[in-house]
Order: sequence, then C-alpha cells, then structure tokens
Amino acid sequence: MLEKHLKKIEDDLLTSIRECVRIPSVGGDPEEGAPYGAGPRKVLDWTLALADRLGFRTKMVDSAAGWAEIGSGDEMVAVLGHLDVVPEGKGWSADPWGGELKDGMIWGRGVLDDKGPTITALFAAKGILDSGIPLKRRVRIIFGTNEERGSKCIKRYVELGEDLPVAGFTPDAKYPVIYAEKGILTYTLSLPFSPTGERQITSLTGGVASNVVMAEVSALLSDPRPEGRKEILQAAKAWIGPERSSLSTTENETDGTVLLEMKGHPAHGSTPEKGVNALACLADFLLPLKLEGEQGKFFETFSRLIGFETDGSSLGVAMKDDISGPLTACVGVVSSKDEEVTFSLNFRYPVTKKEKEITEPLLAVLKKNGVVVDNLSSADPLYMPPDSRLVTTLRKIYREETGTDPELLAIGGGTYAKTMPNVVAFGPVFPGQTYTIHEEDEKWSVEDILKNLRIMAKVLVELAEVKK
Repeated sequence: MLEKHLKKIEDDLLTSIRECVRIPSVGGDPEEGAPYGAGPRKVLDWTLALADRLGFRTKMVDSAAGWAEIGSGDEMVAVLGHLDVVPEGKGWSADPWGGELKDGMIWGRGVLDDKGPTITALFAAKGILDSGIPLKRRVRIIFGTNEERGSKCIKRYVELGEDLPVAGFTPDAKYPVIYAEKGILTYTLSLPFSPTGERQITSLTGGVASNVVMAEVSALLSDPRPEGRKEILQAAKAWIGPERSSLSTTENETDGTVLLEMKGHPAHGSTPEKGVNALACLADFLLPLKLEGEQGKFFETFSRLIGFETDGSSLGVAMKDDISGPLTACVGVVSSKDEEVTFSLNFRYPVTKKEKEITEPLLAVLKKNGVVVDNLSSADPLYMPPDSRLVTTLRKIYREETGTDPELLAIGGGTYAKTMPNVVAFGPVFPGQTYTIHEEDEKWSVEDILKNLRIMAKVLVELAEVKK
C-alpha cells in the first residue's frame, strides 16, 4: 500500500526539489521577520506553503524554523532538515540556482545539502499520510534555516518549548548511520597587516564560508617599480603549486599594481585533506617575494603554523581516537581591512576528546605568535551507542532496502543531531558515491532521490510504530 502512494508522488517530489533549489537561501544579515536573512525566510515560507498543499499541519516557529506534521499521539518522531545553504562559489557547469535536470540528476546549490533530502522527507511523510497507515506516534518534519551558520534556528525551536522527538534522524550526511560526530571549534583570528616598503598588499580577500576549504583568494599587490612588477610576473609564471591549483595575474601599469588570483580546490570543512587551500598556495608563492613588515610576518606565520597542514600538527593540537579518527583543521575565509588581516580556522576534533584539550595548547601557540582570537563558536561531539534502539532500527531498514550492511560511520561534519536529543544523521549519500556538498556542481541523481524516498518512508513507519 505504501509503495503505491510513494509512486504516485514521485513527479511532484522532483518538481518540488527543483523549485526549492531555485530559491537562493544563503544566510544574510537579519531583517524584520527574517533573523537569518531574506533568503532563508523566503525558502521557509515556500516550504510551509508546500506542506500546507500536501495536507500537513504546519507552524512557523519565530521566523527561525518551521514544522509540518501528520498523525496523532502524545509522542513524536522527527526528521530534521535545513533549507539554508552555503554560498554558491564559482566554477559551476550549470546554474547553481537553476534546479536543472540533466543527465539524470538535479543540479544546484543545496540539492544535496540539504534542501533535496528535506523535501524528500516531507514527501515520504506524505506517502504515509496518503496510505492511511495508523501510527502510534506523530511524524514531524522540522525545517531549519541556519544550519550552515551555527544552527541557531533549532536552538531557538528548543528554547521556545516545541515538542522534542522520542526518535529521529537528519538526512544531512551519509548512509548507513552516523553514530558519532566530531566536536567543532570555529575561530576567527587576526594579525596586524600594516603595509611597509614599496611592495605592499592593498587588499586580500578569499573564501565563501568557514566550513568550506578556501578555493579562491585574491590579492592586489602594489609596486610602483616596473622592475618590481616584472619580478612578480616572472615569479608567477615559474611558480609550481599543488595539483588542482593555479595562479593568474593582471598587471595595471597605470596604478602600479598586479592582481593575483589564486585558485585551489574546495572541500567540506570536515574533510579539508580533500581540498587545496588557496591561501596556503598564495603564502607559498609570496614568501620568496619577501614582503616587508607585518604583511610579510603574516604570511610567514601562517605558513609556519598552518600552511598546507590539515591535522593541526604545527599548532600543537594533532590528536585522534579509534572511533572518529584524527582532528582536522580548515581555513575557510580571509580578508584584510584597516591594517589588519582576519581569517577563520575550523577544527573538527575526536569524539572522545574534550574541548579544553584543543583550546589550551592552541591558545598558547597563538599567543606566542601574536595571533589574536576575535571570536570562537563551538559544538560538542555526539556519540550514540551502536546498540541503541535508534541506531539498530535505522540500520535494519537500510539493510532491508539496499541488501547491504556497511559499517556504521563516525564523521567530522556537524549536523542537527547535536541540537536535539534522540537524533542521529542518516543519509542521503550512499557508500562509495561522490560527495559534492559545498563544492561546485552539487548534484543529486533522480535514482538516489527515489531510493531515499522509500528508505525514509519505511524508517518513519518503523519509528512511529503501526497501531496493532
């Protein structure tokens, strides 16, 4: 009975995902009625209207989050998804806001992280609603709008006393089941950057978000001497960087500048080793050119303490455990302003470690090297025992639907599972598949969308329990 109703809504699901992707929902400055910017509020309004059309009970929660619900009962099971996205970045071969369907895939920013899976969960519940399966518990799909910038939306949901699930999942990672998530520390750091000498950087900017490996950085290098600019251009031609990196230059003889545009390769902040950091590449190029004063010191300090490392070794925080693996470090954004340079440093630390095991040695190293900590945000690790009812139930349904039983996963990514009890990450990416979230050409195959639809529907029925 359930399969018949899921089949009927497939076309509506695919159309709805494409429409959702077409709404740019990168977080922005707060506005009246839009605490995380106009884009996240617009997509939340659209999603609640969709849920109303599909026959759900809905509620807006303080303009920060929302929910759609079916069924009755004192207890509730939930899916937590987010509708905000990271900036689109550059290098796409399709319109990042187009929701284009080509080659059997839907393309666009957020189609995989996390708009597509969230809308799929809504339609999974719609299939249950249409089938009339009698359930002991309510099924609620919770929509967040600030996951990429701190998950304040779900914290607000909890603060306002909204119902909490007895069991649930967030489709914002990988299959089969994420039973452990590393802790997260995100620092905003700064160093003096006053120009000295004839060769100076007048502007430095790069990156799209603290949780994305910096893929591009631009530096405007001023040198009034023709021979000085010639040296820069010759060095750029001779520079050999890591694979997947490149450097382009544009000389302006009128104002005596050379624009340096360094490209690396993006990756999710939890797996920085899969990317190439453009700021590390730029530092590698600039060091031999011997910038003077504070600007030269910044690039020397950055290269010595971080550079191309992604494990925190030179910062004194390298560590690992058997459950979740090594600590990782990601440099995401950089900018210069008012004789100061600011950059982000995002750590994912093992689940068995404490925050102070990172902060104490790190702060000592930073202080010794004149690095100022401007801001810190954090999220504790998550650990759900592999033999818990939630994990075993999710694993059982996954095994039944796919015919496979891969090992449970521990990840560096942080999900909504940390913001609410009785929740783990589950899906939507299958083992062995390319993980394109936070990268150019983010896409999700129609085949996998429909597989997820069925897995989610059967999990929700199992968690909500059929009335006898």
